Amino acid sequence: MDLRKLEVFNEVMLTGSVSKAGRNLGRTQPAISSQIAGLEEDVGYKLFERRGGRLHPVPEAHFLHAETREILTRLNSLQRTMREAGTLEAGHLRVASMPVHAEFLIPRLISRFVRDRPDVSVTLVSQSSGLVFERMASQQFDIGFAEYDSGSPLVNTSVIEMDCVCAVSTSDPLANLNELTPADLDGRPAALFLSDHFISRRLRELFEAAGVILNARFEMQNAAAQYVFVEEGLGYAVMSPLSAWIYKVNRPQNAKIRFLPFKPSINYRAAVLTPMHKPLSRLALAFADTLEQEVRWILGESLRD
Repeated sequence: MDLRKLEVFNEVMLTGSVSKAGRNLGRTQPAISSQIAGLEEDVGYKLFERRGGRLHPVPEAHFLHAETREILTRLNSLQRTMREAGTLEAGHLRVASMPVHAEFLIPRLISRFVRDRPDVSVTLVSQSSGLVFERMASQQFDIGFAEYDSGSPLVNTSVIEMDCVCAVSTSDPLANLNELTPADLDGRPAALFLSDHFISRRLRELFEAAGVILNARFEMQNAAAQYVFVEEGLGYAVMSPLSAWIYKVNRPQNAKIRFLPFKPSINYRAAVLTPMHKPLSRLALAFADTLEQEVRWILGESLRD
């Protein structure tokens, strides 16, 4: 059996007439009769009896018709789904992100991306950057967003580089400076990332080189936890411009933190990740591209502040 024969058979069953089926399908009556004859040859017996100039389906034809309708319905559904996927209108995205951005930046971007795509669904998980890389390397997710310290041969990375900023309370006299250096922060309490984080490692190197004291009073896993200590004037923090942007967007009126350039600069690298050996849908590729564009736009906005 082939689909052309089943389509003709379905139309003959619905109309009860070869001529009407031909008109509906835009084919000649002999062409319709030929397709029915071919289908009867495939099944091994007659599907219709002609009585009084009309076609009468045999009992087996009704069973075949029920199956045919299900096949054609599923085929039409598949064709529609594939067309929608081709136009980025349907599908499922699996996204993994480092925690601070899984809470605001990524959900904000997803909501914009799916707003006019009601048939797109999304799974988002929040994990450390190391685990995000592991998830992507095992091909479990379509798109990842993580800090880039060292890459993986199993993951495609689009690296976005930026310079870290220093966060201080607006009530701190340091907030009146144009930039901050290790000498300005000598011995002052700090709310830092965990000691093995690359920003903390780099700060230790810079403070040691400057011959001043890095006072790590608080150690946090992410920047969102550091905001509180900085707002209360209990310490400064050094973080990415992306984390500074999240703070400023969420506190447009009552900001208690000022973000200043930190010198010597600490290079921060974030990366949009995709699995190396898993073919991605056009939908996933479009979201990855949208994510990278959004991050670069945010960095441009931060430079203008």
